[in-house]
Amino acid sequence: MVYSRDVFRIEQLKIVEVGLEDAEYLIKLCIPPDRWGDPLFRKGMEAKRKWVPEALERYGSVAKLAYLNSKPVGFIQYRPRTEEKLVEIDCIFVPVKEHLRKGIGRSLLNALIEDVRSKRTMSGDVSVALITHAFQVPGRFPQHEFYKRMGFKRVKDDDPFLLYYPLSEGYVPAPREERFIPQEEDRGKVLIFQSPSCPWSIYFSEKIKESIREFAPDIPVRMIDMFWEQEEARKRGEAPPAAVNGIPIKSFFMDKVNFEREVKQAIKHGSE
Repeated sequence: MVYSRDVFRIEQLKIVEVGLEDAEYLIKLCIPPDRWGDPLFRKGMEAKRKWVPEALERYGSVAKLAYLNSKPVGFIQYRPRTEEKLVEIDCIFVPVKEHLRKGIGRSLLNALIEDVRSKRTMSGDVSVALITHAFQVPGRFPQHEFYKRMGFKRVKDDDPFLLYYPLSEGYVPAPREERFIPQEEDRGKVLIFQSPSCPWSIYFSEKIKESIREFAPDIPVRMIDMFWEQEEARKRGEAPPAAVNGIPIKSFFMDKVNFEREVKQAIKHGSE
């Protein structure tokens, strides 16, 4: 239950686990309504519609929704990392500013923590921790600070955004080696990694492709779907948004000067 500044008004907050009947809310909450008609976002939303039932079948649980006065207002999305006995939080988001500072994000995260504590994974194991890589949303309270207030700790001292919440006493994560492993078949082409669990991922991957096509129209481009092609993604280690000739591209595509410079250097490297 949430009390607004008007003491005579009581707002009802309810947290539910996402099922197929809630999928459309989960899909649309992360995209501003004025962008629902954008062809790239439509492509991302359609990819997520296909992802939801398969992910629910594969993982059992992937997200929770917050309903305020019966209206969906926020979500937390997650997935198991079964071999490590971890649950990774991909996203927690309350899109409308008028719904901020009402404890919605905190309630979503607490619901997930309690759920993970009380349940075994589909393989029968108990999860030892939650883990997340916080990201910034312009104009919002820093996400990594929110997680810290909720009891999360840094995985590495030099990275304030990679955080974990121990569920097993004394647990300390061993940082994974963050290394891209190029394959022989990656030579002479662009690899772009995308996830159907997030319409923004599809949007960004298509924008990366468009940007490269502007100055390198003839280089082959391969999209790797990190859900449907898990083995292809896994064998390449820590996947960047894009790699050219097996070289990870570090610049964001909106940084046109540095992005183009990096891509052209990688193309040149492959021809030497």
